[in-house]
Amino acid sequence: MPYTIQYKASGISFGAAALLSIVMLSSCKKDFLDVVPVDRIPKQQFFKNEADMTAAIYGVYSAQKSLYMGSELALYNLEETRSDNTNQNYGRQAEHKAADNFTIQSGNTSVTGMWALAYNCINLCNAVIDRAPGAVMDATKKSRIVGEAQFIRAQVYFLLLQDYGGVPLRIHETVSLSGNNDLARSSSDSMYLQIITDLTAAAANLPPSYTGADIGRATSYAAYALLGKVQLQKGDNAAAVTALRKVVFPGTPYSLLTNYADLWTPGTKNSPESIFEIQFLPPLNGCWFWNYFAPASLNVPGGTNGSTSPNTPTQDLINAYEAGDKRLAVSIAYDATNRPYIKKFKDPGVAVGNDANTDFPILRYADAKLLLAEALGEGSEAYGLINDVRDRAGLGPISSATPGTFIQKVMHERQVELAFECHRWHDLLRMGQAAAISIMNANLAHEFPGNNISIDAHNLLAPIPNTELQTNTLMKPNPGYPN
Repeated sequence: MPYTIQYKASGISFGAAALLSIVMLSSCKKDFLDVVPVDRIPKQQFFKNEADMTAAIYGVYSAQKSLYMGSELALYNLEETRSDNTNQNYGRQAEHKAADNFTIQSGNTSVTGMWALAYNCINLCNAVIDRAPGAVMDATKKSRIVGEAQFIRAQVYFLLLQDYGGVPLRIHETVSLSGNNDLARSSSDSMYLQIITDLTAAAANLPPSYTGADIGRATSYAAYALLGKVQLQKGDNAAAVTALRKVVFPGTPYSLLTNYADLWTPGTKNSPESIFEIQFLPPLNGCWFWNYFAPASLNVPGGTNGSTSPNTPTQDLINAYEAGDKRLAVSIAYDATNRPYIKKFKDPGVAVGNDANTDFPILRYADAKLLLAEALGEGSEAYGLINDVRDRAGLGPISSATPGTFIQKVMHERQVELAFECHRWHDLLRMGQAAAISIMNANLAHEFPGNNISIDAHNLLAPIPNTELQTNTLMKPNPGYPN
């Protein structure tokens, strides 16, 4: 028996109210207690048609965006602040400084924030994948939406694997907090298998491109590009080459923009170099990075974040740019006090806080070319790919005669080309444990002189969040961190 009750306490006596309650209880009986929420659609009534599935996948994209922006840039703190690219020298937030100097613990807001945001996104992906079979809609569109969810789920699990190691692999929707939701961590091999399975399926079901308002959604090219990176991170260079050649080939729809600066011009969206990027659209749905990174001295509207949690380029990164590299002035600038800051996401037209008109790149063509070069190994084709990227930057070619090992040369190029785009930590891990530790300890000696800060193997993984350790009895801390 549906009904709506409106009343004012002063307009009805206690006795009348009691009588009304008795009448309603006697007439409606049990129905009176079955209150149906009016502010949401029960899941049993959702996921039924194309409109529902479209709304659901939009929610997945929104959750993916929150993963990059939420918890005071938690993901960014684990991907860039921990690396030798940036520091928190001007920050006042102790939680973020802990990521910088490797005193980070399981209750840190970046550690707990990224984990929560990641699993929220994963659960939304799982809901789309699990409930798609019951939706009545065009089969091709249904497969595409499932492919989008598989692509995003794979991408998020890949991030978790690099930052925390093996984690609980939840591939079905969690529908209730009651009952037993405990799940032990999966091995790295099991996680890679699931990620590769998802990306392979996504590549088969996603279209190569979109038109109109759908531009910016995940494509088959995005799935292959990410699959190539995953295979490379896993150590299977041959499989990485196979996947990346699906993106980097004569006649590919992608190309390097002529001018590196054009990549970061506010309003430039989904350019020919973009394979997949997080979409932002002001007003009120813009990108947060400029407000976080701009020094307070620039007086950016709404720029209060700049005085609490700025992220600053390290001197090691600044020194990594060669003389004449056009990317330096595009990526890094200095304020009137000679303080360096990240310029790459600058939007001079931002009018309110956290609302810049810039997207955030996840995969772009320069990245794919450098990944393919790395997977191929030293040789003329690999150097050709690297030199394509260098030529755009105004730099001359390199070859086997250039000083340094091949991996040092390709990683140098990736560092300056992709700075502040959340690639550096993954790249360090791919160089091997000993090399990553050596590079970071040299950086820490420069950033914290006299403090004797150094890391060992356990620091290459973030701690498992205390929120997970306290609620999942099967979860154990990462080695080297307190229980």
